[in-house]
Amino acid sequence: MTVFDRPGVIADIAAALRDQQISVESMLQHGRSDGADEPVAVVITTHETTEAAMRRALVGISAVEAVAEPPCVIRIEGL
Repeated sequence: MTVFDRPGVIADIAAALRDQQISVESMLQHGRSDGADEPVAVVITTHETTEAAMRRALVGISAVEAVAEPPCVIRIEGL
């Protein structure tokens, strides 16, 4: 997903995951771009969860004001 790099954004995203009982396994956030208000990439890997819970979390994540565009999901199986 891409977000505007502002204080509290990751906390808001984590809250949307928490509300659906989804645990974060890892997170990668690329550094701030040259433009002060340019979005940056964030990749979050979660522990196993249901598709329904993830869909509900995506609704919450999309509602975060600093999320620049709708997040996408890539299913990872068998790790």
